[in-house]
Formats: sequence, structure tokens, C-alpha cells
Amino acid sequence: MQDRAVQDAMRLEDWMRDGTMPEPIEDPRQDTTSELLGWEADRWEKDPTVWQHPHEVTPFGTTLVEAFEAAHPDGEVTVIDLMLQLDQYQGASRQFEEHLIGIVQSRAMQLAPDRVEPVQAEALLGLPKRAQLRVFDQLSLLAGQVFDWMRAQGKDPVPGATSLPPLVTEADRAQAAQG
Repeated sequence: MQDRAVQDAMRLEDWMRDGTMPEPIEDPRQDTTSELLGWEADRWEKDPTVWQHPHEVTPFGTTLVEAFEAAHPDGEVTVIDLMLQLDQYQGASRQFEEHLIGIVQSRAMQLAPDRVEPVQAEALLGLPKRAQLRVFDQLSLLAGQVFDWMRAQGKDPVPGATSLPPLVTEADRAQAAQG
């Protein structure tokens, strides 16, 4: 029995010396797992409603809120922060903020055509006025989806408001048209 072990060890050493070591056997579960994760990621990528669950873990291992917070560390102002600092949004619920983060983050992660770019306020403010207006209009559309969905759920996203308060005034639009 001991001689057999010595012979097997010597054969292994011979393979390693002459470079003819056989390929390792692949674990078939690894392929199945990656296929499953790939399918789950594909399904998630195409689901336009994932933002409605901003605290559920995505196929990427984080929640939408966690991914957004990691991408925008403390002290970094985003377009969402700019929006929520406006007077008309001062009473917005925490859930509205979380769902707004969720829809902005999910659209960005999905590379959806209706995503808000740039998300960082500093980058936004460096754009020409017309480009800023396009970003704010896109953010308004996404915020409108969140607002309408929350109202349909019987929630009050912005207490006292029956429709989404405007993000951009007509004066802002006129100024953007001039510049």
C-alpha cells in the first residue's frame, strides 16, 4: 500500500517536471452558478421596476441605496441633493428620497436611456444651462414616476402636494434658452 502511494507521488512529480500536468478538473457547479447569476443579472437589468425596492439586494451584491451612497461619499453633492434642498421639496418623505435614489441608481446601473447624467452636482453645474435643464427635466420625469407610484400606493411622498412640485421654474427655462 505504501509503495502505491510512493509510485503515485512520483508520477505526479514526473508530470510536473516535464510540463505535461493534466488540466485541473473544473467544478461544474461554478458554471451553473455563474449562469444563474448571469440570468438573474440579465433579468434585473431589464426590469424597469427594481427601483421600487431600493433596500433589496441587487445581483451585484448591494442594495440600490448602498450602491448610491458608495458612489457618492459624504460631502459629495448629487442632483438629488440639489432637488431635495429646494423649498418645494423640504417636506418630502424619507421614502420619497430613498425611491428617488433607487430610480436614479437603477437607471444608471442598467444604462437605461432615461438615466440622469451627470449625477454629481459639481459636474452638472459645469455644463451649459441648456444641458443642465435637460438633466433637471430628466430628473423631474424620474421623480414624477416615483411620486405617482407612491401616491398610487396610498403614500404621501411630498406632504400637501397633489402633484410633483416643479423642479425648474419658467424663469429658469427662459434663462436657459437665452444662454
